[in-house]
Amino acid sequence: MTETAALRAQAYAALSLALSAGRFAPGQKMILRGLAEELGVSPMPVREALNRLVAEGALESRDRRSIRVPLLSGDDLRELRDIRIEVEGLAAERAARAATPALVAELRSLALGIRAARDRGDVAADARAIRDYHFAIYRGAGMPALEGLITSLWLRTGPYVPLLFPDYARGRTGEERRRLTEAIAARDGATARAEMAADINDALSWVAARLGPTPLENRHAGP
Repeated sequence: MTETAALRAQAYAALSLALSAGRFAPGQKMILRGLAEELGVSPMPVREALNRLVAEGALESRDRRSIRVPLLSGDDLRELRDIRIEVEGLAAERAARAATPALVAELRSLALGIRAARDRGDVAADARAIRDYHFAIYRGAGMPALEGLITSLWLRTGPYVPLLFPDYARGRTGEERRRLTEAIAARDGATARAEMAADINDALSWVAARLGPTPLENRHAGP
């Protein structure tokens, strides 16, 4: 890989992770120079990474100069929720069937990290830890194509994860994550799938109910 290609891949990976972990808010404009400075690279690889994310539907370009995080309606989010339930439920089931002691230990450690971030009110760390916990499961499924599909879905829903804080998150004790982890530890694929589906359904249904039927900017638009 050439140095240019490596920088392009680095920028894309960093921005993808940030999107899926809720680092950018719905509707937020992506400022090229600011992102380049933050990532420690020149604007060119960042521009190429942003354009790739636009092509993948994770970002949107309203004109040639402005790229932003898409604004989703409640219906948009419910559609993504239903797709995520199916594909991530499958991944949890396969991860449970192939579970190793190392995976189970990693999940237990990550769950403790989520609890610690929540106890200190660190929303950014909490959202990142949630992502890390889920993707440890998806990697455990040993299905790279499925993991890639899941990643593309998280790029679109990740910006909405911070909306779960503080109200929704306050009511979650971590018991649901413990049940999922223990189902994987027991290699109980059916229960792991059901627990993953319930987790996704509860969280995204809660956010969708607080969004309108149309994106915020269109709610008062004329005919």
